[in-house]
Amino acid sequence: MLSMRENKEKIYSSGILLSIVLIFFDAYEIFSIPISWIGMALLALLTLFEFKTMFSKNQKQILFYILLVILIPQLFFLYFFQTDNSQIIYLILRIFNIVSFAFVLMFSINYFKGVNITSFIKNLKYVIYIFSSLTLYIFVAQIYDLFEPYRNRSNTNYFNHSEQSIFWLSEPHRAMGTFREPVLLITFLLPLVLIYLYKNNEKIYFISFFSGIALGLSRSNYLKIFCVVILIYTLINYFLTKEIKIQFFVFVLTAFVFSTFGVLECNLNQDSVECLEYEEDISKIINRDSVIDSNDIDESLVDVGNDRLNVLRYFLTSLNDVRPTSFLEINIDLQKYSSVEINEEMYFSNRTLPKYLLERYSTKNFGTGNYSLTEYGINFQNLFVFYTKALGILFPLLLFLFSLDFLTKQKINLETSFFLLLILFFFIGPVEEVNSYYGLIIGLTYNLFINKEFVNEKI
Repeated sequence: MLSMRENKEKIYSSGILLSIVLIFFDAYEIFSIPISWIGMALLALLTLFEFKTMFSKNQKQILFYILLVILIPQLFFLYFFQTDNSQIIYLILRIFNIVSFAFVLMFSINYFKGVNITSFIKNLKYVIYIFSSLTLYIFVAQIYDLFEPYRNRSNTNYFNHSEQSIFWLSEPHRAMGTFREPVLLITFLLPLVLIYLYKNNEKIYFISFFSGIALGLSRSNYLKIFCVVILIYTLINYFLTKEIKIQFFVFVLTAFVFSTFGVLECNLNQDSVECLEYEEDISKIINRDSVIDSNDIDESLVDVGNDRLNVLRYFLTSLNDVRPTSFLEINIDLQKYSSVEINEEMYFSNRTLPKYLLERYSTKNFGTGNYSLTEYGINFQNLFVFYTKALGILFPLLLFLFSLDFLTKQKINLETSFFLLLILFFFIGPVEEVNSYYGLIIGLTYNLFINKEFVNEKI
């Protein structure tokens, strides 16, 4: 018979693994509720059973004051400005992400000890194999029009109800697995792969190679940058300890090779549904005898890069006004900043149009440019910028205090450096908010690399 404590630990372990699986089904929703949100909520729900033991009295007070500072601007905005239900839901989700991050972080720091952390790391192997296999299958299925579960969640681009992009006309096909974008696959799966490879002392070359293929096919620059960082870390580790983690080299090399040499979908399957829609352009690509009209090419990759640069420019120009404000207000400000040029173009274009066009198409845009900027909100795609604009100087101040406390209490070595690299991974990622999954991974890595009682434990 299992004791009550053992039963509780088993429930927690199963609940955490189930939450991760649900979070990884980011491309799908049930009854208009994203499955990944259900996973995030389940992860946060588990922590409520241990709320009394997670926080000390001082920690509860600090968390209370931080939440109070966050809530005041939101309540102020709701009171003085007219909002609809979608905006209220947006605010609730932003606050939920912060609260769930704090709760799951403290829960995971307390939970991942001894047997719990050992069994969890071992179970990561199955999560990595399952989602790497799904990624490879979906990659092939999208090229050859094989069965794939319908991606019924909206895309992450500007258009609220747009379908997810699974086809690249002039770019090699990219793996995205069960996520809406290739970069999200990297954001969520790569930390698990790195943690498992780092803490497993066995020769695990196959899983390194297998996961390297799956993630490499995403062709994500985010992956390439971090692979370089991991490679440098591995070399430093070798020079200091004379030990080499070959599984890291296998993973990095595989990921680089498969992210560099891609395949065009229409070279492999010219009869695919998407290729038939662009038959004329495809023939130009294959024959290489004429130039493809740039207006016919999907330039989403370029747009994404420009969007992130635009966010940084917006942030630098607004540094003189860093104060706590509503999450809704900062999105409105970014939208106004980004749409200045296109609004001017709309004004001059519409003034010269025939009157009947103005009357019949009063909201229609004529000309060129990204007109979605005038109507749809924009994602910041940068965690530091998002929270600095929302919380004001409080956020960089908290980061500075936490960093100072960490550096004064912890000796900087290879273990703590790897922990800091994983923190950096989330900061430079495309997800602009903390969430319960981030809290889980950071709490896990804290016990693996910082808590000395478990740092040297063999998995």
